[in-house]
Amino acid sequence: MRKNFIQQLNLSLRRRFQKHFHTTNTKRYLVSTFWLTLSKFLGMGISLASTLYITRALGPQNFGELSYAQSIIGILGFLNALTSSQILYRDLVKSPEKEKTLLGTAWSLSFVVSILTTSIILLYTFIKPHDTLTTQVISILALAQLFSSFLMVQNTFYAKTETKLISIFQFSLHFSVSLAKIIAMVMGHGVLILASIMFLEQLVAATVYLLLYYRSSKISPFTWRFDKSYAKTLLLDSLPMVIVTSSAAISARIDQVMIREYLDITTVGLYHAAVQLTEIWQYIPGLILAGIFPAIVNAKTASRDTYRKRLLALGFLFFIYGSLASLFTIYLAPKLISLIYSDAFLASVPYLKVYAWSITGTIIGFLVSTFLITENHRKLQIAMGVIPMLLNVILNYLWIPKYGAEGAAWATVISYTITPLLPLVVLRFRGK
Repeated sequence: MRKNFIQQLNLSLRRRFQKHFHTTNTKRYLVSTFWLTLSKFLGMGISLASTLYITRALGPQNFGELSYAQSIIGILGFLNALTSSQILYRDLVKSPEKEKTLLGTAWSLSFVVSILTTSIILLYTFIKPHDTLTTQVISILALAQLFSSFLMVQNTFYAKTETKLISIFQFSLHFSVSLAKIIAMVMGHGVLILASIMFLEQLVAATVYLLLYYRSSKISPFTWRFDKSYAKTLLLDSLPMVIVTSSAAISARIDQVMIREYLDITTVGLYHAAVQLTEIWQYIPGLILAGIFPAIVNAKTASRDTYRKRLLALGFLFFIYGSLASLFTIYLAPKLISLIYSDAFLASVPYLKVYAWSITGTIIGFLVSTFLITENHRKLQIAMGVIPMLLNVILNYLWIPKYGAEGAAWATVISYTITPLLPLVVLRFRGK
């Protein structure tokens, strides 16, 4: 009796699985998701390992040069979000027959934006007094932005769920670039060579993406078409993303730019080393969110109450994880710095002990941001980016001259803690 029951249960579950998942489209989606996730996970691991080694090899001053240059690129390169890949991906899925027009329009806008972005960065670099090395590093990284417009062809692979080949390439590129950086450090080269490798990375990526696209679609980029009407739509739809992306870039990088302005380049290196160690804790919540959140969203259609309870449970899990990560980092800060970076970076321990308190706010912010996107609370999403960013800039301006880099760390902790609380308070006030 019991055996028959188990057999019937297995048969029922098998039939349900086949009904819901054993379809060509679903299998293609699952395979595509698998390759993207695997590539991203392995790529992040390799990039993280090489970044930590490079930081150790460069030392505080040279690492400060590289960090400052990347901060300038990150802040002044916000216009790249004008041609958001999310918007292009959406339109490619919705209207695949318009691929030539969609790609041609998006590429034209993106190329113009990359030229404008590069010009702004170079203008700032030469107007603002910088030493020769800093100017050279920023200029090389700025010129690499010119290839960014070609990277958007990868959206065609995502839209068609043909991601195996491109995922393998992305992993190979991550591995090759990381290995090249490590070899450069072993051979005693400095930040100029690292910047050159980053430039070549963008050039190779753009070239290979175009070759893979042509091989897959048999469509030449020379046949792409520009459509004025779609260009207007793309720009308008991308505008909220520009605001959110630029706010996030400023919040993440403005402290290092202002530390260099008020203090010195070595302190930038020490400070960013502390930032890197706290960012390590963000990888696991990011992967959990990517894997679990779709299931939570699907529960919304069945039961709104279940949907909210699962969100709260995930938020509580993130809170506990973030709190434990902060305490662990603070308690072991000197040993972590010495072990990972060497004793040359021990001066960054005070910055790490403060900055570690931002971990909880950061990872809960991921959850809240994803929730706002799912619920289409666009205005709240913009406010979640802009208001904490403005607070961060103001606090950095007031506290860095008075308290040094520790003031910058406290500014980040406060602004990152407020980031997820702001939309939750507003929604609670509205009764949602």
